[in-house]
Amino acid sequence: MTQSKEQSFLNQLTKDISTKKDLVFFLEEINLIEKLIFKKINLALSEKAEQVVSQSFLKKIQDLEEKNLINKNPETIQNFFNNLKKSLLALDQIKIIISFKPRKAFINKIKSWLENELKQDLIIDFIYNPEVVAGAIIEFQGKQFNSSLAQKIKQLNSSQNKH
Repeated sequence: MTQSKEQSFLNQLTKDISTKKDLVFFLEEINLIEKLIFKKINLALSEKAEQVVSQSFLKKIQDLEEKNLINKNPETIQNFFNNLKKSLLALDQIKIIISFKPRKAFINKIKSWLENELKQDLIIDFIYNPEVVAGAIIEFQGKQFNSSLAQKIKQLNSSQNKH
């Protein structure tokens, strides 16, 4: 498979991965697929996977087979999925601690904004913590930024106690 085909394949398969939860689910789907690669090698991967993976994952595989981006060669498929897993696990993760459980539209907006600002693909690890009031705590590359109201109150109290 050429590099551009492989990149196209990667983009098609991973476009819906935004959060750590999405990533874990996707990696589980790959693990299920990997168990099928060398079974019934005369069948297309989508045929082998029909009763095993989610319908959305199966649809992606079928689309890619129709576009001839994957074939029936088990070694090629195995190498691709190994490379795909390595690429996904190498993505930077950003942890965002917030006081609500985000909906998909919110997640998509945050991911789009972050990737635009940071100029890189990443995975967001949303953590729900009701004690984080009016803001968020963000951890990225070993640094933490706390913009919550609770942090601002602590800072205000700290500065008043010093006087």
